[in-house]
Amino acid sequence: MPGWLTALRDLLAEASPLRRVMLALLAVLPLVALGAVWLGFHPVEYRMLYPKLSDRAGGEVLAALDQLDIPYRLSDVDGGIEVPAADLHVARYRLAARGLPRTDDTLREEAETPRFGASSLQEQQRMQRALESELARSVRTLDAVELARVHLAVPKVSPFLRDAPPATAAVLVRLRPGAALTPGQVVAIQTLVAASVPRMKRGDVQVLDPRGMLIGAATPETGESRRLALEQDMGRRVQAVLAPWLGAERVNVQITATLDDSETRQTVERVRNVVVAGQARPLEKTVRTTRFPEGRLARVNAVVILGFEASAAERARTAQLARQALGLVPSRGDTLNVYALPAVEAPAAQTEPAPVASRPVSIPPVRAAAVPAEPFALPSPVLLGGAAAGAIALLFYAFARLRRRSIPVSSAEAAPPADDFDALLDAARAQALADPRVTADVIKLWMRA
Repeated sequence: MPGWLTALRDLLAEASPLRRVMLALLAVLPLVALGAVWLGFHPVEYRMLYPKLSDRAGGEVLAALDQLDIPYRLSDVDGGIEVPAADLHVARYRLAARGLPRTDDTLREEAETPRFGASSLQEQQRMQRALESELARSVRTLDAVELARVHLAVPKVSPFLRDAPPATAAVLVRLRPGAALTPGQVVAIQTLVAASVPRMKRGDVQVLDPRGMLIGAATPETGESRRLALEQDMGRRVQAVLAPWLGAERVNVQITATLDDSETRQTVERVRNVVVAGQARPLEKTVRTTRFPEGRLARVNAVVILGFEASAAERARTAQLARQALGLVPSRGDTLNVYALPAVEAPAAQTEPAPVASRPVSIPPVRAAAVPAEPFALPSPVLLGGAAAGAIALLFYAFARLRRRSIPVSSAEAAPPADDFDALLDAARAQALADPRVTADVIKLWMRA
């Protein structure tokens, strides 16, 4: 025996148990490190076993691989099943011996095969699953759809119900990378499913993506949009009640609604006591829980403005109709105020205007400073005279009567005859230029009417 082996044997024989363990680790650790390095540079190679299986067929294959103790992994690209390259053919042979994987046609034929001894509920479920599978196959024919599943909710029809409950459906689709469904394709999926199930409407079919988001759905309604929609609806209701009585152009309604953004619950417990033989004993205990959902109406503030000088009775009647149309609750803090615009005073007629015929008709030079600043007044006499000239031509008889009442008898003879239209028009223009304040008041009355 070589001398170094003899020395190693003597060393192990004389060493303590702890030193023997340390010597064994020194001998094993280099081998383990070399093995780890070799595996790091030579990883296990996986090969594709079955790509793009359906959910049911893929689940059956994975369950069989677990039973056969064959390692596997799922591809991150398309969800295919991969096994080590050394076990590829063995896995295929052993799965084929079990009749796996089964195609969708095989599963459908198995589902459609009648079974003896099955109850009516089982048969109904079998037919519903077969219909869901057929609809999913039809949805997968779209170019953008990679996988699809259809879930139907078909309630049982009862002869004791007047209106049968509607059927609903949810379609879960997984799109191909970079693909998207157009609104027309979403409508086509909804129409396909709705046309295949009795008592189902297209609006009862929801299309979702794997993240649970609706595809082709409208933007979720926010609290602000709900509030605006509620205010507009309440304003239309008040207008519909008051317009036939007061006129739509004479009523203005402003609604301010306050919504509660939090969900609250209120629990009330009541115990009713009775006196039996001179002693109080509890009779019953009632616990009531009230749930106030998010977005409920918390308070309504309404303002109704009447475009005329309404009387107290008219304002009271308006408030009563508006309160009934809005359904106000005083205990909630709802308020309603009715306001009426004041009446416009008619302009006072001039007592002694200057006779038109006693001076020549001429248009004086226009100066903007000649007209005093007033609310709703036109900026200059020329604009007032020009606007009044066309309008006063239609009402020259009123101005003629006004002149006859205000002009003295001695100067009335100098007025132009009633049948001379040009003379009356010149007289009206001259009077508008002589006193533009009266003309402005008349125009303001026309605009308010």
